[in-house]
Parts: sequence; structure tokens; C-alpha cells
Amino acid sequence: MRNTNLIMARGLLIVGLLVGLKSWWMTITHVGDESYRLISEFTKGSYHAWYHAFREAIGDLAAMSVLLLIFFGHKNWRIPKTWWVALIVMVGYYAPFWIGAPFYSQLAAPNMGGEIVHLAMAIPSVIGLFLAKRNFYQNRVK
Repeated sequence: MRNTNLIMARGLLIVGLLVGLKSWWMTITHVGDESYRLISEFTKGSYHAWYHAFREAIGDLAAMSVLLLIFFGHKNWRIPKTWWVALIVMVGYYAPFWIGAPFYSQLAAPNMGGEIVHLAMAIPSVIGLFLAKRNFYQNRVK
């Protein structure tokens, strides 16, 4: 029996993650770009921003991998606890796009194009997670 709900949820997740590869690539290209260095007065080193970009890029790959494993792994992996794990991973992955902007405008997307990419990444994936929720709660471990 085909579960169209889960198929649609998986499709939405894939769309969000594929769009996210554009943002991921932008992060990767910051590493080694001289215009993404910190000021020389920063005592930890002017290249430290590259370290953070690289760390973010690797963390993004880890988050994407976890989500793919949960959505596409064995049906016994989709239980209420893993639904919550997926939600927490998504919050950790997507919230930094917006969480700091109310406090520092520099923590927002650099332009409207970037903001659109962030929205196009997050919205389908989050909708997919909520669409798939019943599939996680059908496989309750007793």
C-alpha cells in the first residue's frame, strides 16, 4: 500500500534540502575568500570567520543527513521520538536564518535573494515534517 502522505512529505523535504544546497554552496565559497576575513584587531585571528563558515557547512551536511535517514530509513525508525529529533534538527538548521536579525541587522540574510532561498529551504521541509507526523505516530514503540 502506498503512503501518499509520506511520499509528499519526503518530496517536500528533498525540495527544501536541494534548495538549501545553494545556501550551503555560498557558505563553502566564503572559506578562502579574502573579503570574508575578520578585522585584524580580532585577537583570535583574521581567518577565524572561515573556520566558522567551514564548521557551519559541515554541520549543515550532518543535519541534512539526519533528516534524510529519518525520512527514508526503515519504517521502524519513524516513531514519535524521531519525529521530535527531526523537529529539533530542523529548528537548529533553519532558526539561525532569522533568530538573530531582531537584535542585529547584520545577522539577517544579506539581500532579498538570500532571504527567498532561506524561506524556500525551510518552508517545504517543515511542512513535510508536519505532513509526515502521523506516519511517526503510527509506529509507536510500546
